[in-house]
Amino acid sequence: MNKLNQMKNTTIIILGIIILLPQIIKAQSLANSSTKLEGRLNKEKVFADSQRKIFNITSWAGASITELINKWGNFTKKNETPNGYTVYSYETRYYGNSGKYEPGYVVSDQFGNILHQETSKDNRYSYDFTDFYDFYTDKNNVIVKVNIGTR
Repeated sequence: MNKLNQMKNTTIIILGIIILLPQIIKAQSLANSSTKLEGRLNKEKVFADSQRKIFNITSWAGASITELINKWGNFTKKNETPNGYTVYSYETRYYGNSGKYEPGYVVSDQFGNILHQETSKDNRYSYDFTDFYDFYTDKNNVIVKVNIGTR
């Protein structure tokens, strides 16, 4: 009798798993697709934000340089080119450093046997770059070309 009850219980558990398995699989696939969707949306948002920034800057072509200066404030540099253009540059410099250094070590016993050893870890870095926006103007002070980049 005991064996019969045990077999019944096992059969009920197996049937329950078989019946619930499609729902479990569906729920799991929905969770994965939701996570994938969020990842894709985040990736597309970052791309769209960068493209929007570039568009907002390059859309100044055709406008007057005085309008740009009134909106953005004074420029960083002004240069004259041999072909008659005036270049107004807005520059922002970024610099700094980060990371850390962890020294290595050796643990040994009284006989000189090495018990544990760690090598040093150095992930320090520094950066120094300048983002620039160059606005080329003609003799009428109209922006005819915009360059964006990093120096």
